[in-house]
Amino acid sequence: MFFPLHDQNNSPVRIVPVISYLLITLCFLVQLYQMSIAFSKDSKIRATHFVHRHGMVPSAYFAGNPAYQIGPPEFHMSEDIKRAEANETDAGDLEMYDLLHLQSSELWLWLMPVTCLFLHAGLMHLLTNIWFFWIFSDNVEERFGAPLFLVFYLVTGMFSSVVHAYMNQNSHIPLVGASGAVSAVMGAYVALFPRHRVTSYFCPVWFFIRRVDVPAILVLGLYLLLNILSMTRTVGGIGPNVAFDAHIGGFIAGFLFAHLHKAMLITQNPAPTT
Repeated sequence: MFFPLHDQNNSPVRIVPVISYLLITLCFLVQLYQMSIAFSKDSKIRATHFVHRHGMVPSAYFAGNPAYQIGPPEFHMSEDIKRAEANETDAGDLEMYDLLHLQSSELWLWLMPVTCLFLHAGLMHLLTNIWFFWIFSDNVEERFGAPLFLVFYLVTGMFSSVVHAYMNQNSHIPLVGASGAVSAVMGAYVALFPRHRVTSYFCPVWFFIRRVDVPAILVLGLYLLLNILSMTRTVGGIGPNVAFDAHIGGFIAGFLFAHLHKAMLITQNPAPTT
C-alpha cells in the first residue's frame, strides 16, 4: 500500500492554484457550519436535515419529491410515528416525527450531486480528502487553467455522485464527501503526468514502512485497483462508510476528461510538417 506524501520532485507549479484554494476553503467553511449546528437549538434535527438535504440521497433524488422521509420505510411504521401523524402524541414523539420528515425543494434535489461534494462526515474525513486533493490538484489546475479546472471538478464530481446514486437507487443513506471529485483529480493526474514521481510511504505490512519515490501511474493505478477489489467484496459498492463506486466513477471520469483535453489540444495545435 502506498500513502502519497507529495510530488515535489517534479517540475514546480508556476501558478497560484486559485481554484484549488477556493474549493478547499469552501469545504472547510461548510464543515465549520456543520460543527456550529451542534450548538444551536434543535441541533439533532437541524444536523440530520442538513445532511439529508444537501447530501446525495439516492432514493430521494430519483423519486423527485422534495418532501421525503429520512431513513428506510420501516422507521415510519412504528406506532409512535403513526400517533404523531394523527396528532395524538406527546412532545417526544413529535420530535421524532419532525426528525424523520424533511421538506426540501426541487432546487436542492437537483443540486444534491454537487452539494454533497462539500459536506463531510467529520474533520478527519475532510482532512483526508484535502490531503489527497492538494497533492495532485495544483498540477492539474495548471494544465487545465483555472476556469476549466473548476468545470472539471464540478462535472466529474457530479458524475461520481450520480454513479453512486444510480447503483444504489433504493438507498436512504446520504453520500457526503469530496472523494469522488478528488478521485477524478487523481485520474486526470495519472493521464496527464504518468511519469511524474510521487514520494510515498510504502507499507506492505504494518511493521515495514519505507519512504520511496514511485511513478504516479503505479501509486494511482493501485488506488483504482484497490477500490475495484473493495467494491467487488461489498454489497452495492458500499463498504464500511465508503462509497467505492463513487471513487471509481470519479477516477474514470477524470482520466477520460484529461485524455479528451489532450486530444483537443493536439487537434488545435498539430505538429509542424516539413
